[in-house]
Amino acid sequence: MLKRAAAHLVLLLLAATVAADAPRILILGDSIAYDGRWTTRVESALRNTPAYAHAEIINLALPSETVNGLSEPGHARGMFPRPCLHDRLPSILRRTQPTIIVACYGMNDGLFQPLSPETFAAYKRGMERLVAAGKASGARVIVLTPPLHGADNTKTTPRDYDIVLDTFAGWLTSKELEGWEVVDIRPRLRALIARERGANPRFRFSQDNVHPDDRGHELLADVVLEALWVRLKLPEAPQPGSVARQKILGEAQRQLKLAWLSEIGHKRPGIPKGLPLEEASKKALLLRQDASAL
Repeated sequence: MLKRAAAHLVLLLLAATVAADAPRILILGDSIAYDGRWTTRVESALRNTPAYAHAEIINLALPSETVNGLSEPGHARGMFPRPCLHDRLPSILRRTQPTIIVACYGMNDGLFQPLSPETFAAYKRGMERLVAAGKASGARVIVLTPPLHGADNTKTTPRDYDIVLDTFAGWLTSKELEGWEVVDIRPRLRALIARERGANPRFRFSQDNVHPDDRGHELLADVVLEALWVRLKLPEAPQPGSVARQKILGEAQRQLKLAWLSEIGHKRPGIPKGLPLEEASKKALLLRQDASAL
């Protein structure tokens, strides 16, 4: 009984340190963000700043997800169609009430096929709906262009899927003329990969052309951090901290992610069921306290 009371007191004291107006950052995306490695590195650096030390950072990315509502024939060997963000976005915004949204879509939206007018138009509509809904909820929306596909291919052809993602990225950056906040991560990511390959010709960004390896996630996170530091007007350089710190924060982020996904609901099979949100929040709070000591 005394141990439970002490633990409860610790949680109350920790919660009291979080300002009522603390930023609430929502991360949306597909399996690359759901993986948690680049998003945790970003979270760790943000928590090393006074402005975001006590932020609520919620990763609600979902594998296979698109914004376009389309799915290629036989996706996942015919077991399920691709989920669409817009089936759950109203609930996400209502429940999380973010102040900042960081969204990265596109990798799945071309359906891993040559560019077609239909898929391109659907992607445009989906992104416009996402940005409009985010802004209408009162959030600041920061859009990331899709990462690289086949980043380790030194010889490219006009049929490479990355050409589709280049097209998506070009359209996204054009929307800055309409007031969108868009970060084109692709040029800087290409430069960092070239640097890595120059130091180590055997370097691989990804084993399957889509999902980055450990070092790939670090590079992706560092590109995002460079841009966020400018957008959020943060001083000095990003400091993600030690591997041990990031590991603890990664577990906290995972607990919250699975809890929120279970709480809000989704149409993607194979996602582990999370703890009840209140329990996951308490665990995450204690884990973040442990990480802050590193």
